[in-house]
Amino acid sequence: MSSPVMERRVRISAALVFLGLAVELAALRWSHPTAFLVFALAGIPLVGAGIIVFLYSLIGTAELGAMKSYDRSDEHGKGVS
Repeated sequence: MSSPVMERRVRISAALVFLGLAVELAALRWSHPTAFLVFALAGIPLVGAGIIVFLYSLIGTAELGAMKSYDRSDEHGKGVS
């Protein structure tokens, strides 16, 4: 079961990747030397930010799950004293 925080982060990452791909597509259709700068300085960082947010959402959820399992084991007397 996924948490609302993870769902929100995944939606944000998807929006960043989509926006970056839209900027890159517009830059590819634009035949002007400035198009490369738009592609490299706007499109690539947006896609990269989307990837980083997605990976962070996976790591953050894994850490949260590990903390919850530790708390449960501590309740049953099997945790570290």
